[in-house]
This record gives sequence, C-alpha cells and structure tokens, in this order.
Amino acid sequence: MVKYGGTSAFLGIISLIAVSIFLSLFSGVAGIFIGKAIYKKPFPFILLPLIWVSRDWVIEKVFGGFPWCLAGYSQFKHLFFIQWAEWGGIHLITFLLIYFNVMIYKMIREKRARYLITILASLVFIDSIGFGLMTIQQRRMKQISVNQAGIIQPNITHDRIFDFQSISMELKRLFQISESLKRKGAEFVIWPEYTIPIYPRQTPFYLKQFIDFSGRQIPILAGFTDYQSQHDVFNAMLLFNGNQVSQYDKVRLTPFGEYVPFRKWLFFVKKITDEIGDFTPGRDIHTLSLQGHRLATPICYEIIYPELVKDFIAQGGEIIITASNDSWFGLSSAPYQHLSMAVFRCIENRRYLLRSTSNGISAAIDPTGKIIYQAEMAAEESYLARFRYLPHKTFFTRIGFLFPLLSIFLLMIVLILDIVHRIKMRSRQSPHSSIS
Repeated sequence: MVKYGGTSAFLGIISLIAVSIFLSLFSGVAGIFIGKAIYKKPFPFILLPLIWVSRDWVIEKVFGGFPWCLAGYSQFKHLFFIQWAEWGGIHLITFLLIYFNVMIYKMIREKRARYLITILASLVFIDSIGFGLMTIQQRRMKQISVNQAGIIQPNITHDRIFDFQSISMELKRLFQISESLKRKGAEFVIWPEYTIPIYPRQTPFYLKQFIDFSGRQIPILAGFTDYQSQHDVFNAMLLFNGNQVSQYDKVRLTPFGEYVPFRKWLFFVKKITDEIGDFTPGRDIHTLSLQGHRLATPICYEIIYPELVKDFIAQGGEIIITASNDSWFGLSSAPYQHLSMAVFRCIENRRYLLRSTSNGISAAIDPTGKIIYQAEMAAEESYLARFRYLPHKTFFTRIGFLFPLLSIFLLMIVLILDIVHRIKMRSRQSPHSSIS
C-alpha cells in the first residue's frame, strides 16, 4: 500500500491492522466453537477438524474470497500424505492435519500411550494409501506419450520503466529465447503475466510480430492486458498460434490488486483506490485449444481456488498452464507460498502444471504433486519441461466441493443435536415436568 498504492506509512499500517482484524473474525468465531467443543466428552476428534474446514470454506466464499495458505498447504512436500487431495481436495488434507494435531494434544495432555499408537497407526494407513495412489498414477502416466514445452522466466519486475526501444529489445530477447527452446524440442512456450507493458490485440504493430513469429517458429502462451475500452479491461491469457489468436479472460479478480471492493465506502484511502484500476472480470471459464488438446489456463491467483481450476478440468482441460506476476511480493516468502498452493491443483485433478512467472518462482509439477523443476527466485531462466496430456477425471474433478459442504452439513447436524439435547436436559430439570 505504501510502495505501490502511494499512501503514507501511517495509513498503510492502519489499513493493515483493519484488514487483519477483519480476517481474524473468522478464526475468532471458529475459536468460540472449538472452545466449547474441546471440553465435551467423548473428546470431539472429528468435530474440531469439521469446524476448521468450515471456517476455511467461509473465508473462500465471503466477499469474493481469498483462501491464502490454508493449513493443509503446509504439507505440500509430504507427497504420500497429500495424495488424498484427489478425493477431497485441500480441505480433506486440512481435516486430516487438524485431526492429527488434536490427537497429539490429547496425548500430551493425558499422557496415554494409546494416543501415540493411534497416531502412528493412522499415519501408516494414510501414507500407505497415498503411496498406492501415487503408484497407480505413475503407472497410468507411463502409458501416455511425452510432450515438451518451454517455460520462460525473464526476471522482469512490474515497476520497471519501459520506453519503445526497451520494449523492442525485450521482445527481441524473448523471441530469441523462445526460438532456442523450439530448437531443443519445445512444442510451445509460456511467457509470464505482465512481461512487457503492451496491448497486443489493440496494437497492430505488436500483434503482427506475434502472429508472424508464432506461425513461423512456435506458438506462444502469454499474459497480457486486453484493453477493449475504458470499461472493458481484461487480464488475459493469450494464445498466439499463427493467424489464430485465442484468449481466456481472468474470471476471479484479486481484491485490492485488480479491483477495490466497497470502493464507495473506502473514500478515505483514495490514493490506494485511484492507483488500483478496476479490471473487468471474464465472462466465463473456458479452455484454450492447441494442437488438438485442451489447455486449462488459470491466471495468477486463480490457481489458489480449487473449485475454479476444477471447472477448467471438468471442461476437458488436459494440462494446467498458469502465468503469474509475483514481483509484487518482492523477495519475501509469498512466492514460495504461491507455488506450494499450486501443487494441490495437480493432485486434485491429476494434471501436470506448467508455471511461468515474471521473476519467480516458475515451475513444472507432475500429477502426484512432485515439483520436477523449480526456478531460482529473482533470476533469468528458461526451461524445457516434459509433460503429458492427461484425459481422465478424478473424483474431485467430477464431484468438486463435496467434502467442505459435507463438513458444514455434519457440523450443522451436531449443533442441532446439541441444542435438542440441551432443551431436553432443561425440561427434565424443570420442576413442572414431574408428575405428582
């Protein structure tokens, strides 16, 4: 807010505190339920994870939602454990994680060996099933032919100042890198979101360069702004394939990044709201077609929404390709967090994921969640990624958000039963209820 929003440090701190208070309300409400449930007998090993998953689902849905770094994402390197995401998504992983934490709490509090035995037995069971799911997926992949794509990380930050000459030089450099990747065997190349500040679809000079190069050399997938009018400005993924130019417009815009929620009421942060121009949300989710295959192309933060990516795959997406501009984060932990969340979209839908970012962290991830390639942060890199187009659909892809909805349903049933139980207990204790 200070560096990019043009506001004062004081107002930036006040805004940060206000947003933190708002977000903490969700945890506070969940904490009230947990505080009441934790002392019930028998101890609610299932009830607490249900409360946590319900909280996460609300965060994902309220005011456009922004489910950043849910608890389950912390396990992205525990490959056997997270294979269960194929069945219940990230919310099932969060459920299992909270379950184990509850068990550990009980073990420490009550000092009983049976809790340790239960924890170890549960972990062995879950990891054994996870290992089996990974093995099945790896065998299935071996039966499908391998393709190759080029991933480019140009190490460009969004606040770099461009003029016509520097834009021309940067375009030439990116075309040269793309051509070298083609010579190595790439079938198409991926550029990140906001590589250079141009509007290819509105500028014939640049559009002709992309059409000529992609027709003569190799197709290009890249993130650009599509400025159709003052009121129709889209964050778009463009696919240049000779004379064919197709496009996906970002549907799920980032609050306070691509639009300002409650702009009318946030008049006191005018500098911020003026700096952040409102993009136009895309009209629908749809795949792009390349060489007879369907590409799922969520843009930047869209990769953190399981339901949105699931909709891409349900429409026939055979691979996930995402472009992002993470230079807003600077040299912080956020780019690593962003990458860790992308891992779960691979497992949920059993798809390869190819990720190109402006200055980090670009990556290639296989359908088991294994990171095959990870670029260095704030470095220029290009990489030839091997992948497979996968056609089958998982239980999660077909059913989607069944698990968090089921969690909320079960939680409501428990609350209703608890209320009924309290009413019955009070009626029994009432002196008017006895018959003389």
